[in-house]
Amino acid sequence: MVSPIIGKSQAIRNIKTLISRVAPTGENILICGETGVGKDLVAQSLYHQSIRVGKPFVKVDCAGLTESLFETEISCLDQTGTKDALKKKSGLFERISGGILYLDNIDLLSSAHQSEILPFLQNDEHAILDLKTPIQADICVFSSTKQNLEKMVKEGKFSASLYFRLSTVRIDIAPLRDRPEDIPFLIDYYFKKYASAYNGHNMMALLDSGTIDELCSYHWPGNIRELQNLLKRIIFTEDTAKNISDLIGTSKVGYKNVDDEKTKEVMSHSNSFSDYFSVHASELTSLPLKKARKKIVDMAEKELISKALEKTRWNRSKANRILDISYKTLLSKIRELNIQPAEQRGN
Repeated sequence: MVSPIIGKSQAIRNIKTLISRVAPTGENILICGETGVGKDLVAQSLYHQSIRVGKPFVKVDCAGLTESLFETEISCLDQTGTKDALKKKSGLFERISGGILYLDNIDLLSSAHQSEILPFLQNDEHAILDLKTPIQADICVFSSTKQNLEKMVKEGKFSASLYFRLSTVRIDIAPLRDRPEDIPFLIDYYFKKYASAYNGHNMMALLDSGTIDELCSYHWPGNIRELQNLLKRIIFTEDTAKNISDLIGTSKVGYKNVDDEKTKEVMSHSNSFSDYFSVHASELTSLPLKKARKKIVDMAEKELISKALEKTRWNRSKANRILDISYKTLLSKIRELNIQPAEQRGN
């Protein structure tokens, strides 16, 4: 059973209305929003309200799409011309024909892979035209991103043709901080959902109205996923901490930045960071605390990640282990902070 989309804000009502209108159309849909806002949930809701419900629904995370996996399962191009290759190339599309292909983190699809998947989307019948024997595949494509794809298109980092093919319909999910009126409903829903581990005890008693009000005013950088992790912590430990900073401070499981201690080390010992602060001191001191903090942390993280990449000669697999973050997070940070090899800077 698909989980419901929780909330009564205007933003959530608009999304529910849009889903009910576009789900039956069979058009390609792009789902946009920050980490943790519920992009997968929207994709599942679209599927369950579509005429393809009951047919295959296959999610492919582009962040973990290796070269070998792409070539054997996704690629639309026949490079060898053998019958075995044709079977491999058409395998995924044939298996989910009549269903939905969901490309998560589409912004992390490499330029080469963008070019290879585009032929599949270049006609209304979704025929794989580059194979020696064209294969019809009746597939609807959903995709999701936390990045600004329009900006990436302008910067030449994402294919304009692919973007327009994927975004026949676009659904933007507002971050939780922009719809705080939904937070009490989310708390109630997830408390009831997780309470089964406690034989149905009323776990809402662990949070008084004042604490809920404070949670509604928190900015939730990890969005619903961060809220879920916090509620699990409260439920499974029966932590009745009264101080909101105590609750938030130990709930940062849903989103992981570069290790705080390592960031502090860069901030305290890095000459370039000191230079940055000196140059931009007047700008930083005129900003609200949250925005100034973000700028400072971004600078520290950019330098820390750059040093790890230089140390490993841009071997991302080694760098993410040094930084103790996931490979997916590293790729996202490289893109978000515009980190480039030294020889490409300034070009």
